[in-house]
Amino acid sequence: MNKIISRIGRGVAFGAVAALLGLGFAATPATAAADSAVIAITKQPGDYFKVNIDVVIVMTAAQAQQLKNAGHPIVLRIWGEDPASDNVRWGPDFFRGYDVTDQGMELHTYYYFKRGTTLNEDSGVFDGEVDDIYVGARLLNPSGNTLRSARSNTVHGKF
Repeated sequence: MNKIISRIGRGVAFGAVAALLGLGFAATPATAAADSAVIAITKQPGDYFKVNIDVVIVMTAAQAQQLKNAGHPIVLRIWGEDPASDNVRWGPDFFRGYDVTDQGMELHTYYYFKRGTTLNEDSGVFDGEVDDIYVGARLLNPSGNTLRSARSNTVHGKF
C-alpha cells in the first residue's frame, strides 16, 4: 500500500514540476472543436453532379500558418461506402492553397462529375443502385505521413 501511495505522490510531484517548467503536457479542453469534413452533392444541369467539400482542421492560426509555410498539404479522397470495404472513387488530390483562419486550416473546394461515372459506386445488384459517398481529408507532413484526419458525412443517392 505504501508503495502505491509513494508512486502516486511521485507522479503528482512530477506533474507539478512539469507544469511549472512548461514541458508541454497540455490537455485538450473538453469544449475543443474537432476536425471536420462535410460533403454535399447537388444535381446540376446536363446530367452532372456538383460535389462541395468543406474541411476544417482545428488549431491556432499561428500553428496553421507555420504548417502551411512548411509545405504540409491537405489531401482529399472521395470514397464509396460499402459493407465489406470502402473504395476510392476520386483522388488523392493534394491542396497546399488552403486558407489559414482563426479556426485553423480551412479548405473549401468542389468537383463536377457526370451521372453514372465516378460517383456511381454500387452496381445495384444488392443495394437498389443507391450510392453512398463520403470524403476523407488528411493533413500530411512533407514526407507524406498523416498528422490529422477527418471523415465526412455520407451522402446517399443515385449518382
